[in-house]
Amino acid sequence: MHPITGFVITLRRASARKAQVDRIVANCPVDCQIVDAVDGRELSQAEFENVYCPNLHRPRYPFELNRGEVGCFLSHRRLWQRMIDQNLPQALIIEDDVDFEPTMFSASLAFAREHAIDGDYVQFQVRPLKGTAHLIATDGNVRMVCPEITPLRTSAQLVTLGAAARLLQATARFDRPVDAFLQMQWLTGVRMTAVDPSNVQEISQQIGGSTIGSRRRTDLFQKLRHEVVRPIYRYQIAALSRRHAAA
Repeated sequence: MHPITGFVITLRRASARKAQVDRIVANCPVDCQIVDAVDGRELSQAEFENVYCPNLHRPRYPFELNRGEVGCFLSHRRLWQRMIDQNLPQALIIEDDVDFEPTMFSASLAFAREHAIDGDYVQFQVRPLKGTAHLIATDGNVRMVCPEITPLRTSAQLVTLGAAARLLQATARFDRPVDAFLQMQWLTGVRMTAVDPSNVQEISQQIGGSTIGSRRRTDLFQKLRHEVVRPIYRYQIAALSRRHAAA
């Protein structure tokens, strides 16, 4: 197989994560470049409003995005654009809050590269896969599947050039976090797959917690609303995902 490049996304101001970023680069089975994440705090109001458009798609995303979530989305778009500009058939995109054992992850990545076709987006999930999934390939105890409902998180992924192009086209403006947007395969036209086991772990709590930030729920009403609307939204996504998978 041809060599590929890995990209490690990290906020420049997140100095506490530098040691972990260096560890990822040292242990990754492919050559990695460190990429500055888009810092949502530094976006002007015009830049923020140019890309973030609430209520753009259905089902409606019920929460307002914070600047960290917008910056995270733009960071992934930056790398999809780089893949186009450099004509990269595949790229490994990693966030800075993951860890892996080099030999085991190398096997998972090699398996993903062998079975991915152009247009695929291959997730290396940090949580066990749940629910129905269509089997694409298997070799011993490792498998590639197409989950009926795409799992959330963008901790680590193998992105193909075709997927990058489609995602860029679909996300000039967006209304939800990048991982939630990726669930909508009926909109993106991208086949979302996953390798299991991924041999990737998420360690954000060990290195200072999330750099994206959380949505503030300052009163009881907001907290109750969140607990009500979140499962409704997830039900809507699940229903549309199953309908798409059956089509």
